[in-house]
Amino acid sequence: MAQTSSSHRLQVIRNHLFNLRNASVLQRDDYSRTKCSILFSNTSVQDVCGKLQSELAQIGVKDVEIEPPPKGMEEEYTTLLTPHAVQFVADLVRHFNDQVDLMMKERVRRKVELDITGALPGFSENPKITKSDWVVAPVPERIVDRRLDLGDVSPANTDKFVEALLCPVNGIQTDFDDGHCPTWKGQLRGLHNVYRAVFGLIPGVPDITKVPVLMLRPRAWNMIEHNMLVDGKEVPGPLFDFGLLMFHCGTHLLKAKSGPFFYMSKLEGANEAKLWNDIFCWSQDKLSIPQGSIKACVLIENILASFEMEEILYELREHSLGLNCGIWDYSASFVNKFGKYYVNVLQKNFDR
Repeated sequence: MAQTSSSHRLQVIRNHLFNLRNASVLQRDDYSRTKCSILFSNTSVQDVCGKLQSELAQIGVKDVEIEPPPKGMEEEYTTLLTPHAVQFVADLVRHFNDQVDLMMKERVRRKVELDITGALPGFSENPKITKSDWVVAPVPERIVDRRLDLGDVSPANTDKFVEALLCPVNGIQTDFDDGHCPTWKGQLRGLHNVYRAVFGLIPGVPDITKVPVLMLRPRAWNMIEHNMLVDGKEVPGPLFDFGLLMFHCGTHLLKAKSGPFFYMSKLEGANEAKLWNDIFCWSQDKLSIPQGSIKACVLIENILASFEMEEILYELREHSLGLNCGIWDYSASFVNKFGKYYVNVLQKNFDR
């Protein structure tokens, strides 16, 4: 029953995309100019998808469906979406889906509370955090110096990504989030380009130990990966991105002393940092990577998170790379959280 429902859902998505593309008159690249009727009828594309489903069945992976690759993306698709990689992502999603749902509901609850009461957030008085003796674990040598990171570099733009890899900077914020404008084609190409960079497969680009550190930024929690269904439900975008990046690149980056390092965007509180910490611990266990190997810098892009910065560091203390303020989303969050009470957004002294 679940399989029939998910198959129908995928067909609805296919038809919707088909209609959108046929209606569009502004096509920007060679893929977009390809007739939409070719997209899902191409034999090689369907063969790739059918082969994956057959291989998943052989290793006992059920109730997982993945949209076929865009035309011309068969290599990226087969490299990334191997049966065991898909199994890892599906297991990750199943293990944490309930917690993700609760976290999203907590966001809604807190927003409703702010709207109803007009209350302002406050700082924590939790003695376990404010008065106990704890420290953030030391960071690896390659990320001790982080004076200059290139921001919002989309790995789907191959030429710009290669330029970034050749820049004399400390790190690259390798963005799968909103600065990258996620699409199915873009995610596959971006993930594949990271894979190529990590394994030294991009012509003219040095070994991963000799290029800037890749600070990998999965999508934020509000973004969904519509092209993968687990148990009939679309998967959270960040789990799709993080899962594939960790499965394919985590061990190699660790051996090269160049990762795995991440940026975590748009967290709204320490409870969300704890969720990410649990995801890190689970992934390290599954991949037989030592605990504490993953390091993550949390972007403070929400006014609510700014009241829980110490708590965020505490929850991620074995995996933290510190905090970084994302000014634009941070500013927008004032309106999002307190816009109903405009006096909290535009104080009188702002007019001076």
